[in-house]
Amino acid sequence: MPKDGMSVVRFSSFAPVTEMILQSLPAEKDKEDQKAPAIKNFDQLRQRLNSQARFLILDLEFFQDQQKHRNGVAQIAGKMFETQNSFNYYLYAQNMSAERQLAFLRQYDLRLSEVNGYEVRQTFNRIFHFIAVERPDYIVSWDNGTDFESLNYEANRLKIRKEDRPWRTIQSLDLEKLVAKEVWKSKSGISLEKMCRLLHLPRVKYHQAQNDVIAIEQILKFYARDLERELNCH
Repeated sequence: MPKDGMSVVRFSSFAPVTEMILQSLPAEKDKEDQKAPAIKNFDQLRQRLNSQARFLILDLEFFQDQQKHRNGVAQIAGKMFETQNSFNYYLYAQNMSAERQLAFLRQYDLRLSEVNGYEVRQTFNRIFHFIAVERPDYIVSWDNGTDFESLNYEANRLKIRKEDRPWRTIQSLDLEKLVAKEVWKSKSGISLEKMCRLLHLPRVKYHQAQNDVIAIEQILKFYARDLERELNCH
């Protein structure tokens, strides 16, 4: 049993399901045409949050890949805005340090022969299946530059076509950049933790992907309110 109380689930391959889903999706040009409109200000954000648009909140955490001198993906979590539909995956990689690999095996009570289900390819299959079922119009992150760079790196390594990468075909929203532009009138953003403190939102354990998506959802709920009308009512 893992330390967080979640039981270990061992997955069989999702490859056939994923292949069927990908074959049914439209071509790249059609996908670009079908993207939801970009959100450029708080008014548009509030309108979309109060519409039928569907938002997937996404967050990644990383480990330092000493072999390739770059960040490796250690955790991916996602949650559909204002629903209970979510996912939270911890990833195993051969490039992890020996100490981190051992800690992973102990935490999830796994033998080395059982880690295949926790590697990037299998995790991507599950996330792609989730997205195909939920059909979000937007993918929302807090500072998505590093996240998308790492996702693209792994997709390139796995030879996943660009038109089959949801973070490319679904309209993205970097909430940190939007807040920086609308609130601070600058290109410099602030940390998710600091933003939550400024808005007096409930604290979570930050830098854990499953908690960060909840923090991002709290910020979205704040900006979904008609703040001008609320202020004028008092």
